[in-house]
Amino acid sequence: MVMLLSSSCGKKGDPMPKGLPIPGGILDLKGEVKDGMLFLSFSVPSKNKDGSETKDLAGFKIFKACGSCMGTFEPFIELSLDNRKGFLIQDGKVYFYDDDLVSGFQYGYKVYPYTKKGTRGDSSNDFIINWRKTPGPVKDVSVKENDERVELSWQKEEGFLYNIYRYDDNIYPLFPLNKTSLTTPHFLDTGLENDKVYAYEVRKVQVQEGIKLEGEGVKIAATPKDISPPAIPAEVKVEKKEGGVLVTWKENTDEDFAGYNIFRISSGKAEKMNKEPLDKNMYFDKNIPDNRYISYYVTSLDEAGNESESSREVIIIVKE
Repeated sequence: MVMLLSSSCGKKGDPMPKGLPIPGGILDLKGEVKDGMLFLSFSVPSKNKDGSETKDLAGFKIFKACGSCMGTFEPFIELSLDNRKGFLIQDGKVYFYDDDLVSGFQYGYKVYPYTKKGTRGDSSNDFIINWRKTPGPVKDVSVKENDERVELSWQKEEGFLYNIYRYDDNIYPLFPLNKTSLTTPHFLDTGLENDKVYAYEVRKVQVQEGIKLEGEGVKIAATPKDISPPAIPAEVKVEKKEGGVLVTWKENTDEDFAGYNIFRISSGKAEKMNKEPLDKNMYFDKNIPDNRYISYYVTSLDEAGNESESSREVIIIVKE
């Protein structure tokens, strides 16, 4: 169970230099169990205690307690705004984590802001949590790659919810793609860029005493691919000319258009006439077989290698 408490015992704070602005207090320290770890967050103070703007904030000192007396807080980590290591700031909030926790123990945290001149602000609210084992990894995660979309699926287990995360530019994702935890073992991510590699993480969530415990994630990579064929060539026409047959059709204007294939059918057998994709919407066949009837059809190709269905077959009498 996670709760907010006021400490009843602990060490006195360092003496504050007189006459220097004191950073305003932090009142929203809280924690969430994500990826099998405890993520803590709080808002960056924008005002000093006297109401003036905080201009020389240098960082935050984090204190941690473990045991029966939550007032016995000891230095844990220091977050310096100069090097920005070990934490993230997003939308005015600081996010950091603690993965050194043992199931069955109670832990407490508090934060002190401090300035470049060494002035330390008041303690934040205490955040207390009874740590317990988080859910295990999701089983049998699989992926389907489609045109500008990725579909993830996994084995559903009773009593669990699921969250999906996506890494953008290798930045650790703080928030899931899904607005609410999923009850079904499927997730569709759309509006993606084809041929770009995306990294996902599927995490199992269990609700205990009203608190969501999120387990360690299972990572999987996916690359959306263009599998949609281009438009079928239209208005295919044939015309007998001196020395052969001219085949024409309507030009393809798709952005990812790559060329055409043209096929000739004679004696019931289809034969592709071009070795490389044609870049023009016409073809002159100079080697006419000795048949009375022959026919043609055309397909379109795109840059991803997709080929359209065949156009309407057109027949021409070449031998009276």
